[in-house]
Amino acid sequence: MSQSADQPESSDAASAQQNREVVAEDFQAANAGSFTGEEWEARQDLAAMYRLSAHYGYDDTVWNHITMRVPGSDHDFFLNKFGLLYNEVTASNLIKVDSDGTVLEGPADVNTAGFVIHSAIHNDFPEWKVVFHAHVPDALAVTALKDGFQHIVQDTSMLYGEIGYHDWEGLSLTLEERERLAKNMDGNRALIMRNHGFLTVGRTAGEAFMVMHYLIRGCRAMLAAYGTGLEVDPGPRDIWELSKRQYDHFPLGENEWPALRRMLDQIDPSYKH
Repeated sequence: MSQSADQPESSDAASAQQNREVVAEDFQAANAGSFTGEEWEARQDLAAMYRLSAHYGYDDTVWNHITMRVPGSDHDFFLNKFGLLYNEVTASNLIKVDSDGTVLEGPADVNTAGFVIHSAIHNDFPEWKVVFHAHVPDALAVTALKDGFQHIVQDTSMLYGEIGYHDWEGLSLTLEERERLAKNMDGNRALIMRNHGFLTVGRTAGEAFMVMHYLIRGCRAMLAAYGTGLEVDPGPRDIWELSKRQYDHFPLGENEWPALRRMLDQIDPSYKH
């Protein structure tokens, strides 16, 4: 039954509104105007990644994580406050942590698995500024396939030879797993964490986002093609290698990211706050 304008607000609705106000007060107003320069630009880019992930369906309620190395730092990085939806993440409510998991700025609400997975990359690969982890439902099936990901459509050739694998070790809660994650990511821009999810990296927000975008799209195309039950032609290896070299002339994210930011500004520019 709908509620008329003169009826008192339900306790559930009032509680939800109060929670929204707490989020706004604790993680936006408190930090508004506190950050400037290169750090503020980085925070806005990372917040944009969260919002765009929600827009494209790459989020998972309050789970999963995207991180970015703090400009000028060797290992410190920004990540989301655990418990926020991706469309609640803003530039000012991101948390800053160091390589030991110590919170440098923000509340101590850090997802342990998020820290373990992302610090494995931020600690060992200075070239990768951004790390994106996702559990996208209609592509998760590929993480459980024995033969893994199959290149069958042109788009995925940009990642040809750059997709690694990491065996499932349960929830990523122990620091010991970091060494194995880093070893399996070495030389790759994407990692299929078997029976778990995806990990992509980039020198920029745009690169990490687009690697994830094309990996997910490649999984969807693969499942659709094999789901027909018809014979699939993967194409000749030399053409895959040629196409990879051709795509290397079009750096991922260089053209897409400004366009995605413009789109997000039209949809909801509150991520910048």
